[in-house]
Amino acid sequence: MSSEKLRKYPILFGLLGAFLGLILRYAYVGGIPSFSFKNVLHAHSHVMLLGFVFNAFIILVWDKFTKGIDKKSYNYFIALQLCMAMMMIAFIIQGYALYSILFSTLHLWISYILLVKLWKRLDGNESDKPLIKAGIIFHFLSSIGPYILGPLMVLGLKESPWYQQAIFFYLHFQFFGIFFIWLIAILLKNQNIKPNKKEIIALTLGLILTYAHSLDYSFDHWSIHLIGGIGSLLILLTLLSFKKAFQKPMNNFKYLYFIIIFIALANFAGSIPQIGQLVVDSRFVLIAWLHLIFLGLFVPFIWLNLNLNIHRSVWFIYAISFILTELILVFPNLVAQWFSISVLWLLFISYFAVTLSICIVHLKYLLISKN
Repeated sequence: MSSEKLRKYPILFGLLGAFLGLILRYAYVGGIPSFSFKNVLHAHSHVMLLGFVFNAFIILVWDKFTKGIDKKSYNYFIALQLCMAMMMIAFIIQGYALYSILFSTLHLWISYILLVKLWKRLDGNESDKPLIKAGIIFHFLSSIGPYILGPLMVLGLKESPWYQQAIFFYLHFQFFGIFFIWLIAILLKNQNIKPNKKEIIALTLGLILTYAHSLDYSFDHWSIHLIGGIGSLLILLTLLSFKKAFQKPMNNFKYLYFIIIFIALANFAGSIPQIGQLVVDSRFVLIAWLHLIFLGLFVPFIWLNLNLNIHRSVWFIYAISFILTELILVFPNLVAQWFSISVLWLLFISYFAVTLSICIVHLKYLLISKN
């Protein structure tokens, strides 16, 4: 069974998530009175993380590493979408409460079943499978974080460093443990690159060790920086070992490879205590880092795999507006000297351009797929 019909779900959730993000940015500058900021923030983050990226990547893996999605897996995927829709509504209405927790838990349990079935249906060269299997294992591992939150709250440790670390544990092994490693696996397959055993082990081990970067938020010890630095270096050196395969005539995936190397370099730079402390001290810098991975890498990668003719002007607007948001977040005082309007309004305008680009691409795809 073809999974082509399923692509509309991540595209639709990506559209909704981008719209929620724009509302958040507008509310942040004081444009919406009596606004439940945290509730919409939770909805935005879950929709983009699970409704958009997780959906898109699992479809890509199913397309490229199996002979097709079976009927039972298809039904489980649809069940995921129902949970995602109810989760989004529940978060907007009540934030973290009974129904949002219920549907997020159901989503997690159904994802277990879906990924186990995916594991069993993996097909093709043996060199293609380990990174996909590693991503599936990391998905199960990441869920330890949410499971720990409840006991920590019962023990009165919600304000402790461990509560925050449980969230960071989940996010790290989602962003890097499953999405990033699956992205690399798909990219290598697209370029007909077959990673050897040492490269697979180095990349996987590096992604595990870089969790140490998250510990910087709660603890300060030289060993944390050392472990994170070793993990970052393993990732960077492994990715650089593939550079010859990307020294072919320029193509879109070559541009993407450059972005991946830049992110790996930034990740390695974060092992330097002074640089890592910037992310800890500034929420703006933290958002810039998360958006660099999400908007700078995941979104372009998903778009490139849509087989959709995206006009260069859209790519240009998206790239310029995204780069502008990153500069504002990292250098707000410097940027404030260049423009006559406030930094927050400038962020809203730049994010509006990012959202507009997402709307153009996603609506075009939905219209074409409908026809």
